Amino acid sequence: MSVSFAAAACAPLVAQPAESALFLDLDGTLAPIVAHPRDARMIDGAAELVVRLRDRLGLVGFVSGRGLEDLRRIVEIPGCAYAGNHGFELQLPGGPIRTAEAALPWRDPIDRFAAQWDARLRADAGLHIEHKGATLSVHWRMAPDREAARAVLEHHVGPAAQADGLAVTWGRMVMEIRPPVAIDKGTAVTALLDAGTWTNAAYFGDDLTDADAWRALRNLRDHGVLQSAVAILAAGPETPRELHAATDAAVDGPPGILRLLESLTDAIEAQ
Repeated sequence: MSVSFAAAACAPLVAQPAESALFLDLDGTLAPIVAHPRDARMIDGAAELVVRLRDRLGLVGFVSGRGLEDLRRIVEIPGCAYAGNHGFELQLPGGPIRTAEAALPWRDPIDRFAAQWDARLRADAGLHIEHKGATLSVHWRMAPDREAARAVLEHHVGPAAQADGLAVTWGRMVMEIRPPVAIDKGTAVTALLDAGTWTNAAYFGDDLTDADAWRALRNLRDHGVLQSAVAILAAGPETPRELHAATDAAVDGPPGILRLLESLTDAIEAQ
């Protein structure tokens, strides 16, 4: 997992920075995974590099499963684009937060589901429900018995959500419950790119939900909207095997992403 190989994959952004967009996942990519989501922080030095890239690239955006306000609380960098709740919330630089209209009818069902399961899951399995408005995340990283906790989600909570008409997806020790509409990190990056004209785009991520963004960028490239689409994986011990095959290059988790951002920044500024 070489940073130099990943930097070579990102060469189009260095060659045409003003015509390039860079999208960054947060948890597991720029922020080390922690036991509780509220404790997450970007790795030291990342914010400064993102600011330098923001001032040189055409667009820098953060795309996360977190609610948008929570994402902005952690990142705290103005002048970037933001996509929260896997794309259900979008914000262009300096613009208002937009919530997908298709999600609005599902807020009450998601509220009811959270109220029904939250206390029960905390007591019975040590699970943590993160209610994010448009979506829910159920985390089992802090559960005393992780295997038992996942089994509860697979055999009881997930089927109950689907019976209520909600969609269920999986990530690194997290189950996502969402409205059953075609919105994900792929539609998020597509919508953010629609606001401008771009030649190159790159997405740095670490989990299964990030693969939606990689597929979307490659689809835009294959249809001639982009000249290049770069997929970079922040890999670690929990990385699903299939993600390595889905990306152009992999680096060692957030520290590797930090070194890659530093390499890109130095190369762009040296021109």
